[in-house]
Amino acid sequence: MSNNFILPDNKLIDKFFDENNFNLYYSKPALKHIKEFILAGISKRFSSKTTDIAEYSENHRTTIGHFLSKGNWNEEFIKEIIKNQSLEFSFDYAKNNDEPIFILHDDTVSEKTNPSSQAKSPIEKTDFCYSHLTGRTVLGHQLLTTMIQSGEHNLVYDLQRYDREGKSKIDTVCDIAESMPTPPTNAYALFDSWYNCPKIINAYAKKGYHCIGALKRNRIIYPKGIRIGISDYAKYIQKSDVHLVTVNGSEYWVHRYEGNLNNIENAVVILSWPVDAFKNSKALRAFLCTNVSLDEKTILEYYSKRWSIEVYFRQSKSILGLDKYQVRSIKAIDRIWVLQNLVYLFCTIGLDKPMKFGRGVLEARKHSKREYIEWIYECAQTGIPLNTTLELLNVA
Repeated sequence: MSNNFILPDNKLIDKFFDENNFNLYYSKPALKHIKEFILAGISKRFSSKTTDIAEYSENHRTTIGHFLSKGNWNEEFIKEIIKNQSLEFSFDYAKNNDEPIFILHDDTVSEKTNPSSQAKSPIEKTDFCYSHLTGRTVLGHQLLTTMIQSGEHNLVYDLQRYDREGKSKIDTVCDIAESMPTPPTNAYALFDSWYNCPKIINAYAKKGYHCIGALKRNRIIYPKGIRIGISDYAKYIQKSDVHLVTVNGSEYWVHRYEGNLNNIENAVVILSWPVDAFKNSKALRAFLCTNVSLDEKTILEYYSKRWSIEVYFRQSKSILGLDKYQVRSIKAIDRIWVLQNLVYLFCTIGLDKPMKFGRGVLEARKHSKREYIEWIYECAQTGIPLNTTLELLNVA
């Protein structure tokens, strides 16, 4: 691209940078690259490729690739910004509105093509992992994600690449639990059956958080002191042992067990079936809640909020290109994920008011277009010839 390329200022991004003290930690060239990534990230058809970012930069895509893989800048500061901003906003909102806080854990797979045996530089650190989305084992990177939710606000907190040579996913979630501050209101960690284990539950309990999670049907419970698996216990449940609850517009038959599980002294276990599938073993779902004061309807409603993290995965892949990067260095890949989450943070609580990510992207795009138009208008008002303006924007 031409060295005369001019990128009009984006006042919202500049304000976002100032409020988070980016200038204290990054040089002007690094700040410029990060700003360009945000501008590219809110554009349509962004896929995290260096060619996409280059459309918003005076630099060639190879320079951008060098910035990601070898640039002298610390992405850990951005990670801390994301964590601190998400925590502060969610905790303040929960306290001021008397709302519960939810910590969501789940993982997803960024699938990649199996490289040829002739490939000289395949994508680093890929591994074979099971994809729940496709129902098969695929090659790629596995991403462990944590979100914070309060009210209607869903914020990304942390995203880590799972490396089977390092810590387990269970230990990683325990580390996150131990790093959480004491919540100002009732707080719950939500997860699927894979993460529902005493180690995580105890780690959260020490910090003042309850847990709600799906249970596998072979988990052992002790009704009246009898040791039995959930699926076998369900065979003895009759219509008189259940009642209907409505959750998010759908009806379910539910049965409540309260008592011991292996390595868990006392908790609530909810067995549920869709209204038209009572006693259907394939339709049976089980959920655990460590707050025994909650009723069945509230437990199921709270657990349904875990869906927000699935929405995050879908939006991050379709809008931010979470799984479409083409850089090969693992350092560059890790940095791209950090910058993608910075875009997510900017579009949720970095604009004039907090909003859902999908709406925030649209608002950020409108603002960016408006600033371009205003800049072009100012060029015309100050007498800059049209051809010069086109050259400055590299569209002559």
